[in-house]
Amino acid sequence: MTSSLISVLTVTTPGTDTPPEPITDSECGGLLVAVSLVPDPRSPRGVRYPLAALLTVAVCAVLAGATSFTAIADWLYDLDEPALVRLGITRGVPAGTTVWRLLTRLDAALISTVLAGWLRSRARPQAVRPRRYRTVIAVDGKTLRGARLGDGRQVHLLSALDTSSGIVLAQVTVDTKSNEIPAFTPLLDAVERVLGSLDGVPFVADALHTQTSHAEQITARGAHLLLQAKGNQPTLLWV
Repeated sequence: MTSSLISVLTVTTPGTDTPPEPITDSECGGLLVAVSLVPDPRSPRGVRYPLAALLTVAVCAVLAGATSFTAIADWLYDLDEPALVRLGITRGVPAGTTVWRLLTRLDAALISTVLAGWLRSRARPQAVRPRRYRTVIAVDGKTLRGARLGDGRQVHLLSALDTSSGIVLAQVTVDTKSNEIPAFTPLLDAVERVLGSLDGVPFVADALHTQTSHAEQITARGAHLLLQAKGNQPTLLWV
């Protein structure tokens, strides 16, 4: 969990020559409000540092390039007093181990959903376009560089990317003893929580996901699925 949470906090956007717009003060406040939806696993008694403040720090630090909990703590230590007060950190700066212990107790899937909602609210509204230019969700898996599980194996994620905005709507960790196929349903569930409905939404994925069960799930939710037919589906493959 310690490494996979960093990947959840990382914002994935498509390559572009246009630099991203800076986050304004009002949008920083919006992030603080958004992450306040994440439940605090601690007992209310004796809490010194607001969870929303530490999550906001973690997100901003990762956006600035932090790839470890040590780097997140360093970013926190560099904040000036007014910034700390705005975050609600008024009783000293927490130790790096405090930040690590708290963040590793959180639900990575829930954080991913909350951040996807915040990013979608921050994205520019798009003008009405012809139906053939509608939003398409691309499903793809990736192995994270530098992220390791307790047994030393690498973390593999299955992600759903909104191709119109470049926002990763959801991502789930693939079981190290399995593959991406069982992770497809949890990923659909996560995307549906973010969008509210999958009705009419087209999905694209590689040939690995050309599965009867996937097609049935997509159809049941009113969505569409565009897949390749290869050797894993010989009755569909036409040479």
